[in-house]
Amino acid sequence: LGASGCGKTTLLRVVAGFHTADAGEVRIGERTVVRPGFAMPPERRGIGYLSQEGNLFPHLTVAGNIGFGLPRAERRDRARTAELLELVGLPLALADRRPEQLSGGQQQRVALARALARRPELVLLDEPFGSLDAGLRSSTRRAVADALSAAGATVLLVTHDQDEAL
Repeated sequence: LGASGCGKTTLLRVVAGFHTADAGEVRIGERTVVRPGFAMPPERRGIGYLSQEGNLFPHLTVAGNIGFGLPRAERRDRARTAELLELVGLPLALADRRPEQLSGGQQQRVALARALARRPELVLLDEPFGSLDAGLRSSTRRAVADALSAAGATVLLVTHDQDEAL
């Protein structure tokens, strides 16, 4: 929790492996992923990442966006896509829609489903509700909290909103 510009996103990006740390060590569970002279590649860290924007691919369907987070052999597995959509509280009927056909809250839930696709042990949330209006923010926040609880993942949330942090 902190003000804009205090380094919240930078911290998440170091943990995720998108930025290099200047000093120190990052451990996830018992594994060291960053230390002086060593940085584990991001794809080997077992992390799901959800940014404020969601970053869905506009040329892919909902199923395609979720599938992008899966190992190549599982990308066409409709059962896993259905499971992830249910986990984030979205109907399977949305699987063939494109991101622009979804509300902002639905887009964030699809991005969360993609982040959870590989069953990460850690999920990083970078102000994931900041771009949503107040009403949508509340319902999406509840749905995301429920999905993360059901997935059993550890979550690191950065935000400037104290209510959101609570």
